[in-house]
This record gives sequence, C-alpha cells and structure tokens, in this order.
Amino acid sequence: MNYPVSVITINYNNAKGLEKTIASVREQQLEPIEYIVIDGGSTDGSTAVIERAADGIDQWVSEPDRGIYDAMNKGIAKAKGDYLLFLNSGDVLTSPHALREFLSHPSFKGDIIYGDYLFEDGEKRYPDTLTPWYFMKTSLPHQSTLFRSNVFDRVGTYDESYTIAADREFYLRCYLRGDVLFTHVPYFLTLFDRSGLSNDPDHVKKKQEEDERLFRKHYGEQYDHYKAMVLAEQRANRAKRNTVAGLFKRILKKLRRS
Repeated sequence: MNYPVSVITINYNNAKGLEKTIASVREQQLEPIEYIVIDGGSTDGSTAVIERAADGIDQWVSEPDRGIYDAMNKGIAKAKGDYLLFLNSGDVLTSPHALREFLSHPSFKGDIIYGDYLFEDGEKRYPDTLTPWYFMKTSLPHQSTLFRSNVFDRVGTYDESYTIAADREFYLRCYLRGDVLFTHVPYFLTLFDRSGLSNDPDHVKKKQEEDERLFRKHYGEQYDHYKAMVLAEQRANRAKRNTVAGLFKRILKKLRRS
C-alpha cells in the first residue's frame, strides 16, 4: 500500500500521553496513514494502551532500546510512507483535519517541511528562511516537521551519540549539505507537550554540551564567525525590545494572553 504519511510515535512510560497521541492520529481525516508506535519496554501500562488501540496501529513494538533516537531510527526502518512525522507520546495534532490541510497547503513542497505549533499557553512560529547560523540559536520542531522518506537514505539517520540534541544535529547536517530543500508551512500542525526530556531543567547542561559539540563538528572553521553573528543579532534584538515600540509590543502580547 502507498502511504502519503507514516506517523511514528515514540513512547516510554507515558501511558496517559500515549493514549492522547494515539487518539489524535486515529481521528485524522486522511487515508491512508501508516501508524507506527515504538515503545521502549514501558512498565506503566503503555502496552495495554497500545493493545486496546491495535486495530488502528499498523506496526508496533515494545522492547528496551538505547534511548529516544534509537527508537526513532527503529521507526524510520519500519516506515513505508512518502513522508515521516515523529509525533511522540503526549503531542497531538491540532484538529482531525490537520494532516490533510498541512499536506494540501500551497507551500507544502521539498524534503523537510516544517510547520508551527501550539503549546499550553502560547504558540511558536518559525521563519520562512533559514540562515547558516540559525541552528546555533534554536532548532526546528520535529513534532511539526514532515520528512521526505528518502532524506534518511541520502543523509543517514539520527546520530545516537547525542542523547538530547540528535534532532538538531540531523537538521543541521541536512541543511549544510545544500541539496536538501527546507520549506516552512505557516500552519499550527501540533499541540506540543513541553514536559519532554529536552525541556527538563536537569538536562540543560547536557544539552548545552551536546549543542556545542555538534556546532564545532559541523561548522568547523566557520564556528567563531557564526557565533559572532548570533551574538550580534541577540544584541540588536535586546536593543529593539527596549525601545518604546518594543515595550508596547510586549504589553500587547501579555494582554492577549490574559
């Protein structure tokens, strides 16, 4: 069967979040979707959640793994879809029509197509254009990104030597090749669960170390130049925020959230 999309859900001991994610995928008004669940040998009842929903899951496995990126690589190996979406346990799609509308959006083209996302008390929008030093500042949202499946054949899979930053490393590796087309679709594809590993304060130091390692590996001699560009941009943004217009904009933003 030809699948336009393979949705891959990674889970470990998050039965409640997994149940929400499975329900979100199963309600999508898009056929056919290949749905793959990779569980890391959970002991909290996650397997029972999967078994109850097994008629809506094409492939699943529950076994110990070496971490989230080992699990994601397992999902890649199993997937048969034209595009892959990693929607991990706890994350949900914004509506039953989200995948169909994202795929049919006029801007949907290329190899790595990234959207925007919502979270509990806000939203995150991404730029249409990426710069060589963009990934020094931040990354792209794997839960709102569709990857053309042959990108993993061309570039390789996630580097498991990074326990937190392998998704960022993969994006940067693809970007610096120059032959992988990134496209932004201005659409809120997912509601992101921000309680994941990369947002855990206990892992901040480890994440910083991994980021520094991947930057130096991939930027090489350009590292210091791009770091200076990022710092200059940050200084300019701080100066802009302290203008009257900047202060007024922040006040309006707070009022909208209240």
